[in-house]
Amino acid sequence: SRRASVLAAMSRLGFRVAHTYGLSETYGPSTVCTWKPEWDALPPETQARLHARQGVRYIGLEDLDVVDQKTMAPVPADGKTIGEIVVRGNLVVKGYLKNPKANEEASQMVG
Repeated sequence: SRRASVLAAMSRLGFRVAHTYGLSETYGPSTVCTWKPEWDALPPETQARLHARQGVRYIGLEDLDVVDQKTMAPVPADGKTIGEIVVRGNLVVKGYLKNPKANEEASQMVG
C-alpha cells in the first residue's frame, strides 16, 4: 500500500513514525498502530505493512469498532473487509453538544 511504502521510506531514513488515525471531531487520535517488539526481527517490507494498519483504539475513546454500513454489525478483523469506523467517547463531536447551529450545519454537509 502507499501508506506502507511511505512508512518504509521513513524508516530507511532513520525515522520512527507513530502511525495514528483521527478526526477533528474526535479531538485527536482515534487509533494508534502500536509497534510490537517482535516486529523488529521481520523484513523491512513486512514491518512497513504491519505498521500501516490502523491499529487499536486510542485511550481517549470509550469504544471503537468497524461496522458494515447497512447493518451496523461488526466486520471481521481480517485486514480485507471494508467497513465504517464508529467511535464513542466523551470528547467525540464535543462542539456539537447543546449547539443547534453546529448540528444544523453538520447535518447539511452530510445530507
